[in-house]
Amino acid sequence: MKKYISIVLLSVIANISCEKDDICVDDNANTPHLVIEFIRQTTPQIPLAVPSLLIIGDGNSLSYGAESSRETISIPLKILENTTSFKLIKDYAINDNGTPNDTTDDFATGNEDVINITYDTEEIYISKACGYKTIFKNVSFNVIADADNWIATTTLLTQTIENENNAHVYIYH
Repeated sequence: MKKYISIVLLSVIANISCEKDDICVDDNANTPHLVIEFIRQTTPQIPLAVPSLLIIGDGNSLSYGAESSRETISIPLKILENTTSFKLIKDYAINDNGTPNDTTDDFATGNEDVINITYDTEEIYISKACGYKTIFKNVSFNVIADADNWIATTTLLTQTIENENNAHVYIYH
């Protein structure tokens, strides 16, 4: 009998000391990416995908493959720094230099523009389960001028990036 009472008592104590599992279900609990929408310059109401676009993080190893069907992209901003740069290469291709079996002389072609995003970061507590997320405030966005910019102009739609529900920047091309 003592054995059964001990088992019941241990079972009750174990159930009382258990906590509910913390599961983060908040859709906006993650640090947001910068959302860029590409727009046709001649008719600004119409989104337009960039042909064979390759995106490379400038000064880091982020790279997004060449695509030709996306009118919108989401790219991460650095949370431990106050600036992030990306190379956006339009019409990206690899030229095999006439030697398809020798990759040592291959080179990339395309029109490269560099975008620079500066901002202030702020950590926001979401919950015990979700932890913190970073939002970006005082955002500025510019294109580094070169001799052959394919990006005609840009419009920054918000100076605070808190979620990925809408575009933050329009790039006209």
